[in-house]
Amino acid sequence: MRLPAPLLALLVASTLASAARKQPNIVLILVDDQDARQDSIATMGRVQELLVKEGTQFTHSYAPISVCCPSRTSLLRAQAAHNTNITSVVAPWGGWEVFNEKGYNGHYLPSFLQEAGYDTYYTGKLMNDHKVSNIGSMPALGWTDSDFLVDPQTYNYWNASFVNNAGPVVYHEGEYSTDLVAAKGLAALDLAAKNPDRPFFVGIAPIAPHSHISGVPNSLGGILFDVPQSAPRHAHLFKDTTLNYSRESHNPPLPSGVSWVRDLERLNSTHVEHIEEFYRQRLRALQAVDELVEGVVKKLEEMGVLEDTFIIYTSDNGFEANVVRGPSVPKGLVDSASVYSLADLGATILHLAGAETDYENDGSIIPITRELRESVKEEGVKQFHLAEYWVEGIEEGRYAGPRRINQTYRAIRVVEGTEINFSYAVWCTGEHEIYDLNADPDQMDNLAETSRLGHLRPPSLARLQTRLDALLLVLKTCVGDVCRAPWKSIFPSGEVSSLADALHNDLDSFFGALPKVQYSYCDIGYHRRLEAPFWHAGLAFGTDSGLTFQ
Repeated sequence: MRLPAPLLALLVASTLASAARKQPNIVLILVDDQDARQDSIATMGRVQELLVKEGTQFTHSYAPISVCCPSRTSLLRAQAAHNTNITSVVAPWGGWEVFNEKGYNGHYLPSFLQEAGYDTYYTGKLMNDHKVSNIGSMPALGWTDSDFLVDPQTYNYWNASFVNNAGPVVYHEGEYSTDLVAAKGLAALDLAAKNPDRPFFVGIAPIAPHSHISGVPNSLGGILFDVPQSAPRHAHLFKDTTLNYSRESHNPPLPSGVSWVRDLERLNSTHVEHIEEFYRQRLRALQAVDELVEGVVKKLEEMGVLEDTFIIYTSDNGFEANVVRGPSVPKGLVDSASVYSLADLGATILHLAGAETDYENDGSIIPITRELRESVKEEGVKQFHLAEYWVEGIEEGRYAGPRRINQTYRAIRVVEGTEINFSYAVWCTGEHEIYDLNADPDQMDNLAETSRLGHLRPPSLARLQTRLDALLLVLKTCVGDVCRAPWKSIFPSGEVSSLADALHNDLDSFFGALPKVQYSYCDIGYHRRLEAPFWHAGLAFGTDSGLTFQ
């Protein structure tokens, strides 16, 4: 990974200053589909006490692609999804077999950590399509010891199947999956304790609060994504919990959004009751994860390494709930100024460990320690995020509708201080979305298709859209430094480094003349040929084809 020179110098100085210190241990707790929008993490008392109060929480953390396997690949490779081209949970667009076909096995996070001197351990879900029939022919490389959940039972809370290293598949009928993952995570820490002179990385990945999948079909003949399952000891909790009916997005009388989302029928009372119970079951399922976190902290304390260990808690897609504690991590801090994704988290783990990829990765360093917070002041924190999607839209639950094929889109989030908080999306259908998240957090008023601009701050919506589209044009094919500093590609001389800077009206002609993000037509999978035109250096401001200030 290549960083901008000033930031690189600061990071090198920081690294040299602490060179005598032992490499930190790292524990990554990766849950499945937990969202931050409903604040489910607030119901997890142990996480609040042991991680949130003892560490830093990042409120603007997003999935690079909101699908399990692609998102996890972005974490493991520290790359944007358009660079991994893992875009689905199954072949030919994604899954463990495609991950192997692309040569990523052995060239991902654990491999690089081992090269940096780490012992590496993992238990729970690695990724989709990692299954009984391919674990022998495609063993996961880079792990000192592993105990993986494997398909087709990965999402069965009551009959999980595990494979320890290259051993036989072991089924656990009648045992609760999260409790098994918790026990195996503690066992991994026991193994790590046998080599006290070596730093360790331990990944612990329960399936909660993902839907329960037991092989039962839904009413349309597909797989039923049923309500998550909780441990019996938690079944009595949250009986009076309801959804937030005051939110504008709760079953609105008028449609919103674009594509198939705008065509959804309003929910009836049966649907609402089912969704509400789904939500309660998600909260109940997370309580065993809460206990898992406490067990990990206690085990690290018993080992005498708690203060030398980063504990990172995150989820694989959706609005991620991200919190980290560890050496030199500010306590009780809520970071709402910076914007990050799992690709950035992967790059940050590598940086903490002193490890490097053998390719140019795309991640920015998340300022989780006091030293890193100081080091990014020169360049500023990351304030944008690229979200990508190329596969079908799938509904979950007993009343799920058909698969939605027109789901391909590219989107960005831009957060700059307290004044700028925008979401912009371009769909394969040709539709656009712009939301002012400060005024419209539930994304009900699509400013790209409305004349109701009373709450939109000057300058004009048209000016805003051309700037957002230009940023998306650069990011949609970015690699490495361009992903970390896209404004630098548009303005090589540094005249503009933020959306706020770009809104200057003297730049209207330049941005108006740039090609716009579009698709030839909708299709499943990432097909570059369908997404022309593309950014190139000749479009930059001040070049022969780029304009200058008027």
